[in-house]
Amino acid sequence: MKQRANDNAVAAIDVGGTFTDAVLLRGNTLLTCKVPSTPHDPGIAVGEALKRLGGADLLVHGTTVATNALLQGKLGRVAFITTRGFRDVLAIGRQNRAPADLYALEPAQRQALIPAELRFEVAERLAPDGSVEHALTRAEIARIVELVKAAGVQAAGVCLLHSYANPAHEMALGEALEKAGIAAVLSCALAPEFREYERSLVTAANAGLLPILRGYISRLQQRAAPARVVLMHSAGGWLPAPIAALEPVKLALSGPAGGIAGVRAALAAEGMSDGLAFDVGGTSTDVARVHPQAALRSVTEIAGLPLRTPSLDIHTIGAGGGSIAWLDAGGALHVGPQSAGADPGPACYGRGGKLPTLTDALLVLGRIPRELKLGGEMPLHADRAEAALRSLDIGSAKQAAESVLRVALAGIERALRRVMFERHGISGLPLVPFGGAGGLLVCDLAELVDSDTALVPREPGLLCALGMLHTPASRDLSRTLLLRDDDNSFDAAIGVARELEQRATQELRECGLPGPFRCVASLEARYVGQSFELSIPLSRDWRVHFGKEHEAQFGFKRESEPVEIVNVRVHVTAPHTPPRIALAAQGRGAPRPTGTSAGAPVYDREALTAGATLKGPVIVTELSSCLYLKAGWRLKVTKSGQLLLHVSKSPERKRRAKSGRKRK
Repeated sequence: MKQRANDNAVAAIDVGGTFTDAVLLRGNTLLTCKVPSTPHDPGIAVGEALKRLGGADLLVHGTTVATNALLQGKLGRVAFITTRGFRDVLAIGRQNRAPADLYALEPAQRQALIPAELRFEVAERLAPDGSVEHALTRAEIARIVELVKAAGVQAAGVCLLHSYANPAHEMALGEALEKAGIAAVLSCALAPEFREYERSLVTAANAGLLPILRGYISRLQQRAAPARVVLMHSAGGWLPAPIAALEPVKLALSGPAGGIAGVRAALAAEGMSDGLAFDVGGTSTDVARVHPQAALRSVTEIAGLPLRTPSLDIHTIGAGGGSIAWLDAGGALHVGPQSAGADPGPACYGRGGKLPTLTDALLVLGRIPRELKLGGEMPLHADRAEAALRSLDIGSAKQAAESVLRVALAGIERALRRVMFERHGISGLPLVPFGGAGGLLVCDLAELVDSDTALVPREPGLLCALGMLHTPASRDLSRTLLLRDDDNSFDAAIGVARELEQRATQELRECGLPGPFRCVASLEARYVGQSFELSIPLSRDWRVHFGKEHEAQFGFKRESEPVEIVNVRVHVTAPHTPPRIALAAQGRGAPRPTGTSAGAPVYDREALTAGATLKGPVIVTELSSCLYLKAGWRLKVTKSGQLLLHVSKSPERKRRAKSGRKRK
């Protein structure tokens, strides 16, 4: 596997909760490997994977460092500076409660990110149109800088009232802080949009992540040298390391974004446009509808925090292969959100884990062959998995495993249905499983959501890394305008869009990326008085687009109501040529099994050539994942080497159809 890198060597490495997945494309040759993640320092596993691949010239990296820091509340010691009277906006938020706290007499405290003693007020005030009501003086700037210096912080977030309309005060404070040796995050540069809480929150989060990600990216560049390092961002592209180090909050959904790109490429290879993707990894499951045009949302929610930064529309639940099965005080069985992670991992890993997990259940049920070595290296210990499941005291090891599987499936089914019906109102889409455990659950989940087709991509356990090879460098910028519907509003929006495009292209060029760049501009508009916006293309007939979109979303439109432009957004991408990976090998004759597991024949995926067909129940194993094909399902290997699954009359579908007739 150790080959010398050349100018065409591009590596993509995604850090998961259990494994770090890596691929390298050299010409048309694809190399792959999986190594155990190193949670205490994820960069160690990245460096090891890159070493095994033989090095590269470009490393596209998907990281969970930002996500984990936000989830665990382990941010840097930073200050927050805001207009006098708004010091507690981070603690007050929107005054909304989580569903679990709706009737609680003492609801859980909101995560304020920055403690009260590190939140500072400055004497200044801007009006909503950006005019100065209370000027910011040099003496006030000096006073604040001294207070921040005395606090011994690593960085400072600056978010002044209405700075999206006039950035002068924030820029003056930022300049003074930088001169004093304090890294400053300015909301007018990071997220120049209205809504004080969301803008304050994303500024504070970025400041808190700044010292952590700067150090991580710097160490990663040293380990990856001489490769140039770029990082996946939440909106589905990648950022050069210099920009990512300044805006680490945009890396919150770094890894899953690569997976969606991989699913889109997998569907396109089979002439399909839409699919329902689900990634069952070690600690969580990500679900998303995949369409040729990526659907972005303007708010990324992490740990209950609505961060005002664009991201792909992905729904995540805490149920993965390493999710721990446990009984609550009432004796009800749960799977997750706690995870065994990579260390010690599930009991079957033999690393000291004692608690039962979904992976242990799948091994005991025979869906994972006992002779299999995860990642080609890690042996499995079925006896330890059985002991862990028996500790639940809900029957034999096999009975406990069946119960754990049913509970895990129910949680993922709810996530699939939420994306299918609540968000999109669709059904019947092909399921596209990936992640280490996606293929082990796909037939069950397809039956539960009444889908009769599934597509298993090549190297499904490495798809997040593979998807990164299909993504270009991109930059997403926005600005609030709040312009009423008149003849000048469109011209003003066009002017702002051009300014944002110019800034984005300049930043990408400064990082060494050549043009020509492609820019897609959009508006967020609403009827005057509404509290939400709809995204539409930036064009002269934007009012017509808004009416159509409002009618499509809500079933009506109001021709006589005034409309206002709220935000302008631009999405700028650099030139990119997607990789061309060799098609599947052609073969003759029926494939031969390599063994059996729980009565089902086991096949090696590398031995399945284009055109080969199988009938369930069978198990297909490969380096990065396993597929469990249930009875009643058929599999065919496509020309692109993917597995196309169809169901006709599985026992489960028969049972459900029969019970439905009885209810009638």
